[in-house]
Amino acid sequence: MFVRYLGHSCFYVRSSKGTSVVVDPYSSYIPYSFPSIEADVVLLSHEHRDHNASYRVMGNPMVIKATTPALMENELNIPRTKEKVTFYGVPTSHDDFNGKRRGPNMVWHFYWEGVHFVHLGDLGHVLNDAQVNQISKADVLFVPIGGLSTLGPAEAGLVINQLKPNIIFPMHFKTPKLDKVYNLCQNTLDDFLIRVNKVQDQASMSMDIDQGTLPKEQTVMLLRYE
Repeated sequence: MFVRYLGHSCFYVRSSKGTSVVVDPYSSYIPYSFPSIEADVVLLSHEHRDHNASYRVMGNPMVIKATTPALMENELNIPRTKEKVTFYGVPTSHDDFNGKRRGPNMVWHFYWEGVHFVHLGDLGHVLNDAQVNQISKADVLFVPIGGLSTLGPAEAGLVINQLKPNIIFPMHFKTPKLDKVYNLCQNTLDDFLIRVNKVQDQASMSMDIDQGTLPKEQTVMLLRYE
């Protein structure tokens, strides 16, 4: 499996057969350079403009998003690669007030080539027991850490302890380019890294992952985004 960080909360994941998924593409509201990239599927955690810009992804992808506040299952047959992928959606909230301030959020879990991927979107609260059971397993966790409108570093650490992933990709954090984007993030990547034990800087935008080489010790992986 190939994983590339596109910035903010957006990731590109591609299987060995070539099926590709982009999760949470952002609009021009986020002042990063969004690449010219094609995908078979676009996965959206919620309908905010820094997460739902599916129109920026080329290749006429299928778009999967929340259409109900209940658990979701989407089984897709990819015509181009003849591969089948199932996306499980676990409903959560964008805040710690049952979604009353910032609305709903869908956590997406997909199992692919022996690896469980979980993208938390804009999760704004620690998971309850039912949600942890519904997510079930996370080998690779994409977790927001920037606070203010999502989990902050401390809350992200609690959710990581709940799901016990092998690999952690931090996302949705404050950078110099986001300083002027109002009410989005208040914590930097460093605010999170001082709380974790093992960090590997890939010094790259991408990396390969497979079930046989998942780290035994929980590891935060850092990828470039521009």
